[in-house]
Amino acid sequence: PECNMPAVLADRVDLFFLVYAGELDALRLALLQRPTELHLLDRHGDSLLHLAIRRVDTAAVRCVLAAGFDVNTRSAGNWTPMEEAMACVQACVGADAAADVKAKAVAAQQVLREIHLAVQLDEQKRWAGRRETVLRTLRSMPDFSAVLAWRIGSYMLGVATLLRRFLPSDTYRIR
Repeated sequence: PECNMPAVLADRVDLFFLVYAGELDALRLALLQRPTELHLLDRHGDSLLHLAIRRVDTAAVRCVLAAGFDVNTRSAGNWTPMEEAMACVQACVGADAAADVKAKAVAAQQVLREIHLAVQLDEQKRWAGRRETVLRTLRSMPDFSAVLAWRIGSYMLGVATLLRRFLPSDTYRIR
């Protein structure tokens, strides 16, 4: 899509418009110049990433994620980007079987993969930050032991003896 805006306004154009219009170069530049606007919501309560997902625009999704968008950000409707992407895939898969709809379904699945990868990377970073604290806490905890015992039986006369003879019973000690 072509963006026909005056050069004077190009530096202040709405980021949501750039996502909607598919103006990736202008979007990258705007995000570099105005990083504080990355997590703003539009008048409908959607973030840039939610809009890019809904537009099924893989390149815009990558652009917004590369700018440092937090993949755990929820829309005003309380949807995460992952939920939004899954809903788009379901909507595309359940739609008509026309060729353009199939292409959109494939694109929606690609968007979902991008979001899933971003969520995985975010979780790895979070775990790396907590790992030492968790290990230090586990090392400071005292050792424990547990004893698990079981026996299979029945309240019916004679059946309990028969069951104990053929079914296992045991005691495990965990230290």
